Amino acid sequence: MKICLVAEANSAHIEKWCRYFLAKGHEVHVISFTNGDIPGAVIHWIDLGLEGEESDLAKLKYLTKGKKIRRLIEEIRPDVVSVHYVTSYGAAVALSGYRGYSLSVWGADIYDFPRKSVLHRALTKYSLSRATCLFSTSRAMARETRKYNKKKRIEITPFGVDMELFSPDKRTRTADDGVFQIGLVKKLDPKYGIADLLQAAALIRKKRPEVNLRVVIAGKGPAEEEYHVLAEKLGLSETVVWTGFIPQEEAARVWADSDVAVIPSTLDSESFGVAAVEAEAAGIPVVISDIPGLMEATRPGYTSIVVKRQDPEALADAILRLYDDPGLRRKMGRNGRRYAAKCYEYQHCFQHIERCLENI
Repeated sequence: MKICLVAEANSAHIEKWCRYFLAKGHEVHVISFTNGDIPGAVIHWIDLGLEGEESDLAKLKYLTKGKKIRRLIEEIRPDVVSVHYVTSYGAAVALSGYRGYSLSVWGADIYDFPRKSVLHRALTKYSLSRATCLFSTSRAMARETRKYNKKKRIEITPFGVDMELFSPDKRTRTADDGVFQIGLVKKLDPKYGIADLLQAAALIRKKRPEVNLRVVIAGKGPAEEEYHVLAEKLGLSETVVWTGFIPQEEAARVWADSDVAVIPSTLDSESFGVAAVEAEAAGIPVVISDIPGLMEATRPGYTSIVVKRQDPEALADAILRLYDDPGLRRKMGRNGRRYAAKCYEYQHCFQHIERCLENI
């Protein structure tokens, strides 16, 4: 097939789509408002001149580029067009008049955007109505999507995990180093609950000073400076290790080297817990907040412990429960590895996406 993705070329998830389809021998084109380099794919960059602006007013420029996108699609002449994100690329393609494409919902575009105003809601409905088929990475997000379109078929297409890359074999720590390590690989954004994790770490230090705690947080984002200040204020300067942005290979090592993964997101727009699935594949237990997408990515009580969102004390108690019970940690870690392999193995997930595109 000749496949055209209309999506962010600098997205790690879009790169996964391209890598899979290229490996299968398909020709892949990406029409994007952000420049990027995906080996093997042809990138068609539409420069909006936003220079990092993220306001709704700035993003109105997306909607003016529908005809440009349509001209590019007609020049490429793909067998299938896959559009990603309802309220930017999706809206632009919908307004272009082009027909016969799949549209993937991502998270904030369906949880946050339509709640801003009647106009935002109307644009969301219109964008969804123009697609031939809708894709959602989780059943939870599909339920949210149906609030704005009850007629379209929604295919559940979860992000898969590379079970060879994310594996207990990537562990570099020795078993007897005496450190209890918590890991988190996430964008440093308030919606991911990193402040709650830092407060939970401070509570553990206070309640159980004998715990040789290390918290490894990997990622960059808009709240980075705020979190560094908070960690210092909480007396965690020697406890928290900030790695900055890391590639997937290093993320696999962070998960494998951790004793517990903690993912305390605060908003429902955490549509699917990719990080949780990666941690499960690495063979470690996961502590998550009660976000539907996170609970769907794990199996509560079997691979994960669920706590109420924005509750640092409950988070600390769950972490200490796993610290005090190494047998439970090992059992949940083994369960997580099996669960990820059964439900979210990379090749299996993308084979389903490939079949859906072939049907379109």
